[in-house]
Amino acid sequence: MWQWSKVGELDASRFSPGRIRFQLFVGNDIYGWVYRKRGGLTVEGRENIPAEGSLIICGNHRSFLDPPILTSATQRHMLFMAKKELWENKFFGGLLDALGAIPINREKPELATLRFIKQVMKTGWSMGMFIEGTRSKIPGQMGPPQKGCAYFAKATNSPILPVGIIGSDDKTKKLLVRIGKPIMPGPDLDAVTWQVMEALSALTGDKLPPREPVLNQEPKA
Repeated sequence: MWQWSKVGELDASRFSPGRIRFQLFVGNDIYGWVYRKRGGLTVEGRENIPAEGSLIICGNHRSFLDPPILTSATQRHMLFMAKKELWENKFFGGLLDALGAIPINREKPELATLRFIKQVMKTGWSMGMFIEGTRSKIPGQMGPPQKGCAYFAKATNSPILPVGIIGSDDKTKKLLVRIGKPIMPGPDLDAVTWQVMEALSALTGDKLPPREPVLNQEPKA
């Protein structure tokens, strides 16, 4: 399916047709039993997904189910970023590699990692991200945003596709995904970030956090 190399290594050969098949198999089939147990995965707004080209697929974040849900809902192959500490366990790191994740230093992203992401996206891969950066802890309210979605949209000239995930954190609820209209990148990262937040709030019904400037610094690459 793909050629293995050192776990956690930035290796473009991993992002191959075999990886695409495996990622979709995990999202659709392995996690499919979870969706079925929860009454199925209902997706609204698939007509808003562009037919071609790379995307920044940006969702809200409530549960460990959210990454495979992004894949299943959009049927797009995508890379994900995860904190590099998760690769300290080689087995788990190898699994993350296989699923399309790459390690990143969240405090200070390395230039090589940022350049690698751009390189992979030029081959047609999209990027899956969660605008809050971590799972939201307040029921019914989104967490404070980070500007990674807006930054990578600008850096790769890719539209942002807002994906609202509902019910992934509550086993008593059915899983529902609402996909919004693409948001074009722009030079004002703060403004684009809040535009995405407003779209996700409208899709999910979750309240916005207090509106403040997005404080994390724009990565340089």
